[in-house]
Amino acid sequence: MSSIGIVVPVLRLATLVAERRAGVLGTYGLDQSHLDVLGVLRRSGPPYRLTAGELSRRCRVTPGATTQRVQSMERAGLVERVREEPDRRTVHVQLTASGLRRLDEVFADVVAADESLLAGLTPAQRSGLEDVLRGWLDVVQAGPLAERPESL
Repeated sequence: MSSIGIVVPVLRLATLVAERRAGVLGTYGLDQSHLDVLGVLRRSGPPYRLTAGELSRRCRVTPGATTQRVQSMERAGLVERVREEPDRRTVHVQLTASGLRRLDEVFADVVAADESLLAGLTPAQRSGLEDVLRGWLDVVQAGPLAERPESL
């Protein structure tokens, strides 16, 4: 039963963080999926563009979900599709100047909201919590112990 004492608070915290982020992003007419795409494109470096397939992989969503996100964000002027020359078969999703400006505005408010959720923790608590969560995430992402290579 000890897992309940860990997993339930994590689920409650995830809900509270998601609600806070949704509120901040909603003031900009965005949602978390939009922030994911904008952030992934920004982190790709100039000219802030990736193929749709690479964008799907980095956002960890299906190609269909990527298409929906890109269409919505293209209508809002945040991204554009750019065909690669000379054969024009490869299509990239590229952050527009407007999308880059919007991301800069939004990101500052998202970070401020995230910081407000952590305000009651001391620096030592924050550091310890980060270490524990990163360690747990690494273990979970590695998969069940029985499926891991023996070299680990």
